[in-house]
Amino acid sequence: MSKRILFVSGSLNRSGAQRVITLLAEEYVTRGWSVHLAVLLDNKMGYDISDQIVIHDIVRRGNQKRNVLKWIKDIKKLLFNVKPNVVVSFVGRINLITMIAARGTGIPVLISERNDPAKDRRSKLERWLCKRFYARADKVVFQTRYQAKYYEKWCKNNSVIIGNPISALAYEKNHDKNDIICVGKLMDQKNHPMMIKAFRQISDEFPQTQVYIYGEGNKRTELEELIRSEGMVNRIHLPGNSNSIFDIMHDNKFFVMCSNYEGLSNALLEAMISGMVCVTTNWSGVEDIIQDGVNGYLVPIGDVEALTEKLKMVLRADNENIRKHSIETGKLYSGNVILRKWCQTIDEIA
Repeated sequence: MSKRILFVSGSLNRSGAQRVITLLAEEYVTRGWSVHLAVLLDNKMGYDISDQIVIHDIVRRGNQKRNVLKWIKDIKKLLFNVKPNVVVSFVGRINLITMIAARGTGIPVLISERNDPAKDRRSKLERWLCKRFYARADKVVFQTRYQAKYYEKWCKNNSVIIGNPISALAYEKNHDKNDIICVGKLMDQKNHPMMIKAFRQISDEFPQTQVYIYGEGNKRTELEELIRSEGMVNRIHLPGNSNSIFDIMHDNKFFVMCSNYEGLSNALLEAMISGMVCVTTNWSGVEDIIQDGVNGYLVPIGDVEALTEKLKMVLRADNENIRKHSIETGKLYSGNVILRKWCQTIDEIA
């Protein structure tokens, strides 16, 4: 009988954590495992996945706090029916629910922190519970040294740092367009208004440059209104999600990320390995991948003027050395390298 693995996630929408889950799930299918995937918040599929992966829809709508006990019961039932050799859970609240559901089953649990644990929307109680329950997990995977440091007191003996696997190949050819792209959900965390306001200040100097902000989210209307009020309707665009983001990265020279916080950004890593010149806010953990002025550029979080000046410099410069070092950094996170680390970690507890 083949081994069985159960992944637990809020959804399979188009975001970094869900992309990692789909890559891992596909990898274990190729290894002959029986792969199961439970979704709790949204059953829409943002990525194409193998029909050999069994999807368990335990989505519940409405107040999430009221649904917690129901989800715990749902996952307990899944564990009893699937009898996985290992459970892999992503994201703070989902990790808590999974850990509680798995108590007393004897099934090994690996959990993964996917965001900034100090700045995301977890309450003080949820942060306290994460620290206590993470300590009891068989293994905790952190994306960055910053995350591991945050939990160091509780996870000294059960943690490992593994970056995000990216499926893009290194692209070392020239980029034809001098446009800027941003990739991220249209939500407060990504702080797209910072980009809109900064570009407005330099738009006259660079009349041939356009900005494309890829993604969807609940801030679309507000962003559209801001673009109109800044007079940038013909220069800044919100094309939505794209299934050809790598082609877009290969066409365009510049990538900008204005996030207030991140875990470890897949979009940034994909832009780096695609040879783009990357400018990002200095969110906690980004120091693992960006060295300012060497393989990309950093600006303070929320500082529109700093971003404005950095964009002027970048759009005027040659940037060839930056691109070369960016690609080399991106290669460190290539799918085969990172997936091998993930599989070794999972296999150890399975």
